[in-house]
Amino acid sequence: MKRINFKDIFLGLTVSITFLLTIEVFFSIFLIFYSNSYHPLIKNYLSKKANIPNENIEVKVLKQDKYTNRMIPGDYKINNFKVRINDKGFRGKDFSVANKKGCRIIAFGGSTTLGLQSKKSYPLILEEKLNKNNFNCEVLNFGFGGKSLNFIENLIVNEAINYSPNIITIMSNSNSTRYDSFGNSSISSDIIESRFQLYLYEINKFFYKNIMTYKFMNLASKRFVSWFINKEDKIESPISNNYHLKKYYTEKYVSQLSNIASYTKSRDIKLVLIKEAWFINQDFQNQIKKLSKNQLIDKLMNYKKLDYQNKDELFWMLTNEILNKNLDEVKISNPSVLIVDPLSELYKVKKEINFFKNDGLHLNDNGNRIIANKIFNKIKNEL
Repeated sequence: MKRINFKDIFLGLTVSITFLLTIEVFFSIFLIFYSNSYHPLIKNYLSKKANIPNENIEVKVLKQDKYTNRMIPGDYKINNFKVRINDKGFRGKDFSVANKKGCRIIAFGGSTTLGLQSKKSYPLILEEKLNKNNFNCEVLNFGFGGKSLNFIENLIVNEAINYSPNIITIMSNSNSTRYDSFGNSSISSDIIESRFQLYLYEINKFFYKNIMTYKFMNLASKRFVSWFINKEDKIESPISNNYHLKKYYTEKYVSQLSNIASYTKSRDIKLVLIKEAWFINQDFQNQIKKLSKNQLIDKLMNYKKLDYQNKDELFWMLTNEILNKNLDEVKISNPSVLIVDPLSELYKVKKEINFFKNDGLHLNDNGNRIIANKIFNKIKNEL
């Protein structure tokens, strides 16, 4: 009987581990230069040096920490009012990891949720309204300018779940179109239908965050597949030289939100999806609201040829309406999900009443109050 050579086994393991570590280091360096995507170990080390609180800095745009992909903590002065960025890199007061009140709501979204155009964001107004009505709840503002549903999904699974929220709200249309609907949407994950699929979903999110080799292969495979998508399934972009993918609007956005719904339900968290308002041309928007999702997608695929002068506006009106209809589709397959629709109330008066100056996307105090009231009315029976 041949004796086991432990020296050879040890040497083989050493070579294999060294090779894997070398590959991991290589892809970590690559992703730093490619997208400022730092390995969690690097983030934890460097962010301690980068996150130095600031005192009343007069700024127009909050600075982002490139190591953590968060806003730099401190007190800022924006639009003549104070904005507090807490120690975790989000707007609002510092909060504990533990859900001490037993009622915690986390509001996810982009710059509209962050709410720098208003002294009070809608998450803060919602918290005040809850407390005024004898609900001892805290509402955490996880809005972040320029971040989309991909960012939100990873943030929920890899971090926010540790804060034990009872309710999660998501409002993410415009940023999802702007950042997610390109090549990284060429592959859609299967909709979670079993405990095993949920387990794989969690593993995927963990690996994507912590293993740079896995993250690179994930991104590379989607980019590779996108090269072979038919031209007929690509949508010319008004915001870049790239193409948006039809698949994002037909299925990817729905499947992504459906999987978030399955994940949050498994953790006994109520999911609330908010339809996003974008006040552009109300007469036209009222017309297309009556169309089906498939009719809207047909128009989107040919928006450059349609009889509408401003093609950029047309693109945003169509994509926003499609994604809002997709929320209703998510609700059908996930009955426990709550849908908040503030559109008619936000649109029924002149744009400047509820929106920031000439901007039909970001909300002023009135607009934020409407969003907060709509959420409150939807969730009060859940508390």
